[in-house]
Amino acid sequence: MSVLPFSPRLPAFAPIHPLGRGPLGEWVSLVWPLEQGEQGDRPLVVKTFLLAPGLAPETRLPLEEALTRAVPLRHPGIARLHGFQVDARDTLTVVSDYVPGCSLATARRRVAGRGTRLSEAFVCHVGAEVAGALHAAHATKVVHGDVRPNRIRLGPRGEVTLTDFGLRPACRLLRRFTSPARPDEVAPLPAPEDVAETRVEAREDLRALGRLLLELLTGRAGNPTGAPASASVESRAELEEALREVSPAPREVLRRLLLDVPGEGATAARLQADLRACLDGGTRTGAEWVRELAALPGTGPLSPVDVYVGAASVMTVPVRERVLKS
Repeated sequence: MSVLPFSPRLPAFAPIHPLGRGPLGEWVSLVWPLEQGEQGDRPLVVKTFLLAPGLAPETRLPLEEALTRAVPLRHPGIARLHGFQVDARDTLTVVSDYVPGCSLATARRRVAGRGTRLSEAFVCHVGAEVAGALHAAHATKVVHGDVRPNRIRLGPRGEVTLTDFGLRPACRLLRRFTSPARPDEVAPLPAPEDVAETRVEAREDLRALGRLLLELLTGRAGNPTGAPASASVESRAELEEALREVSPAPREVLRRLLLDVPGEGATAARLQADLRACLDGGTRTGAEWVRELAALPGTGPLSPVDVYVGAASVMTVPVRERVLKS
C-alpha cells in the first residue's frame, strides 16, 4: 500500500526493455502504457529508487511535495511526469515520458573523445531550450533544483528536453550502497540534519545552467559522475579568466548571469532570449544540430533502443484491441 496518500496512482504499463542503471543508482526500464490517456501510444520510462530504510514521514515530505508539484507540468521541453509512488518497502517508483536520443553528458563525452568540443552555437541552442523549459516551470512556481548534463536529453531531430523535475530531494534520501558486490548492505540512516532540504530559488536553476554552459564552452572537465554543474571556477577572478575564452556575445550573457547581482529582469525568459540572440543568425535546423553532435548525417543520436521503440510503435495495435476478455 502506498505511503503517499495524496500521490497520483501509477499508470498501468507493460515492460518492454531494461535500460540499466541511472546516475543515482536507480533501475531504469522502458515500458508501454496499457491505458488510453494523454500519454498516447508512446513508450514511458520507469525509474525505481531505493530510499534509505526507516525514513520518517516528515523526512519524506519534501520529496512528496516536489513530485506532486511536478506532475501538472506541460511543456515541449519538459519530460512529463505521469505518476509516482512509494511503497512499504521504501521503494520510490517514478513514471515519466521516454525521451529518445542521448543525454548531454553522453554528447559531451562523445565530442571529447574526438578531441573537439561543441560549437558555441550548439551550446547556445541547448541553453536557450533549457531556459525555455525552466521559464515554463518557474511560471508555475516549480523549481528544478538539479540542472545537470544527465538531466538534459538531446533528441534525434535536435530537440532538447529537461527531465526529472521533482527528484532533487531524493538525492539525500537514497539508500547508500557500501559494497557493489552486496547491494543489500547499506550505510547507516542519515541524520536529520543531513537530509534537511534547503529552499531552492529559481535563480539557482539559472546559475546552474550558466555554469554548465560555461563548462561546455570552455571545455573544462565537469564531474565525471554527472553531478550538478559546479564549475571548477569559483572565485570571481577565475570566472573572469574562464569567460575570456568565450566569444563576446555569450560572454556577456554568462557574465551577467554568473557575476552580476541578480535583478528583477534575471529570469529564464530573459536568458532564453539572450541565448537565442547569440545564435548564428538563427538559420540552423534541428538536423544540422544533430549532425554536429553525432557526426551521423541524417540520423542523429539514435540508440538501438530508440530504433526498437520506433519499430514497436509502428507494429502496435490500438489499446482496446490488445485487451483480452476475462
